[in-house]
Parts: sequence; structure tokens; C-alpha cells
Amino acid sequence: MTLRARMIVDLPRRTVASLPGCFPRPGTQGKLPRMDSDARSNTGPLGHDAAAYAQRQEGLSPEPLRDAAWVVAGQRASGVVLDVGSGQGGWIRRLQHNPNIDRILSTDIHDAGASRLPGVEFHLGDVSRDALPCADASVDWVFAIEVLEHLANPRHFVKEAFRVLRPGGHLFITTPNNDSLTARLSFLVRGYFPAFCDQDYRDSGHITPITELDARRMAKEAGFQSIDFDYPLPGRIPRSSVYWQRFVPGLRGRWWSDGLFALLTRPV
Repeated sequence: MTLRARMIVDLPRRTVASLPGCFPRPGTQGKLPRMDSDARSNTGPLGHDAAAYAQRQEGLSPEPLRDAAWVVAGQRASGVVLDVGSGQGGWIRRLQHNPNIDRILSTDIHDAGASRLPGVEFHLGDVSRDALPCADASVDWVFAIEVLEHLANPRHFVKEAFRVLRPGGHLFITTPNNDSLTARLSFLVRGYFPAFCDQDYRDSGHITPITELDARRMAKEAGFQSIDFDYPLPGRIPRSSVYWQRFVPGLRGRWWSDGLFALLTRPV
């Protein structure tokens, strides 16, 4: 199965303004968060355990990201599905519109509301270290929408996903794209990727940047047969809330997108 999304999602301006992290908001171009000792001591909870996530404002993926994920993978899912890092259950609500899905399981380190959704089997757990709540070869699809960047040990999770997937099953992940031109320039000039500044670290729990090379290596280590990448989201110009695609609508690929999508397939 090849990953294909024949679209670039245009994030509305109001969505850009609500995104956490170090991208300037509209009207604040060039005004980047300070990274001094005062800022570090006065921001959100430190860490990536259940207690830290319980103190944070509930994170959620922007709806345009879910729109793109639905087109690429959500509407193609079937059988038994496991949603990892479910949060309030926004992605699960999308999956419930897919008539080909028979059963939905969910797991997260902190219950932000997914357990209250009808027909969902919710399990508490830290996927960086715990086993996924499924038997071997019992799941058709595993979804991790904006999850890997929160994990201390994403390799453990990818191996667990391989274990629970049936032959021919799929793991679909989305995560910030750290291979884009903007991300590379940010790391070169500031020493960190755009989605991994102090504010993202403290307020959102972004601790592990993933590149395409990292994803390929994790897939191979776990035993996946193939991994296909797509970059359907637009990308911001450095030190700006404006997208490259505003000036060149046809720009596609990892150089020009803020998000990495990957589909990993277990051998039949």
C-alpha cells in the first residue's frame, strides 16, 4: 500500500494562532520566545509522565491535520483499530464515522476524556515502556496521531505496534517534520527544531524529534516490510506564520511541510 494524499491542507489563520510552540503568531513575526532561565522556571510542568500530562492544558491536534490524516489513512482503515495517545478522543470520533471499523481500542498515559466515548475500550498506559493492551497479531490498524514526539522511547512503541498488528496490518503515524527547510534552518541558527523549543518541551511535552531517517530505522528494527512517507500539510516560512504555499501553491514534499506522515506495513 502506497501513501497518497492528493491535497495540501490550508490551515486557517485562526488555527495558526492557536497552535502551541515557537512559530510566531500572526502579528508577532520575528518575536521569538526567550530561552532564558526565567522563562524555563515559569512555564508549564516538567516531564513526560502521567502527572505532568495531568497538569497540562489538554493538547489536541489541529482539525486540518486530522482532515489530512483522514484522507490519507483514516477512511481506509478497517477491522480492529488501536488509537494511541487518544487525548480527548478527537481522532476516535473521526474513526467512528468509518463503517468498515469493527472495534476501537484506545490507550493513553492520562485519561483526558477518550474513556467516556461510547463503544471505545480504553486502557491507561505509557507506550514508551508498557506493552500495548492487545494480544499478538490481533489488530489491523494502529494510529499514533502526533504521539512519537512525546515519547521517551519511541522504538519500544514501534516494536510493540509490530507485535500487535496482524500480518499485512498498518501503523500510521504523524509527527512534526524535522527535515523541512524551515526546521533545518531553525536547528542551524537556534539549535533546536521549531516544534521543540522550551515552550513546546514544557507546555506540550515535545521531547523527541523524529526525522525520516529515524522513522526508517525504527521500522526496519521492528520488522516492518515497508514504510511510505507523505507530506500533505503546508509549511511555514522561517520566523513567520505565513506558508510557502501562499506564494508557490504547488510546493510539496518534506522540504516544504510542517508535518511528517508515515505508513508502516507488517509483512503478510
